[in-house]
Amino acid sequence: MVFQDPFSSLNPRMSVSDLIKESFDIHKVYKKEKDRDERVSEIMEVVGLSPRLVNSYPHELDGGRRQRVGIARAIALNPKCIVLDEPVSALDVSVQAQILNLLDRLQDEFKLTYLFIAHDLSVVKHVSDRIAVMYVGKMVELTDYKTIFKEPLHPYSRALISAIPTPNLKKKEERIILEGDVPSPINPGPGCRFYPRCRDRIDPVCKETEPEMREVKPGHFVACHRE
Repeated sequence: MVFQDPFSSLNPRMSVSDLIKESFDIHKVYKKEKDRDERVSEIMEVVGLSPRLVNSYPHELDGGRRQRVGIARAIALNPKCIVLDEPVSALDVSVQAQILNLLDRLQDEFKLTYLFIAHDLSVVKHVSDRIAVMYVGKMVELTDYKTIFKEPLHPYSRALISAIPTPNLKKKEERIILEGDVPSPINPGPGCRFYPRCRDRIDPVCKETEPEMREVKPGHFVACHRE
């Protein structure tokens, strides 16, 4: 897993080498120190970390390098799937681009599957093949990355897409402003969780019955009574 904060997710008392080696110790691989050191050097090269940083500590690195250490740690044991929780939100924009390009390259090189969690829709669009939109802990729409931006079906998805700034001043698009309160994720109550903020709600069905996730088009799933 790659975490959101590239500083607090790394043990400040461990060097770059020790952070990457930790998974080897836990899973009891590369028993010889020489083999572990060679693997660490190989992984550091793959993620773009200079060999001179092998004995550095997290506080000596900038945010981009720290996140590269986090990525190196995640791929150390050749996983098939990696969970990335807001992996670039704490980084500068220029560094974000570097990390996203690195993730793209690693995905192609190692045939990885990413579960990428993010709020930044421009990042989501850049990295995703399929996108799931969640509201108060429940998935409300699932489809491919092109469809979700061109033809969002759930009212919450449409509100999210409408909030994306457009560089075309001549193209006027309606901004959907959500009103009302967000329900408690612990006890959301009956009916649709988006009901208090939805301007397309249908009474009383939306208030009383929680919509099920249905495939309305091939590969396009949505949880909404209107679809």
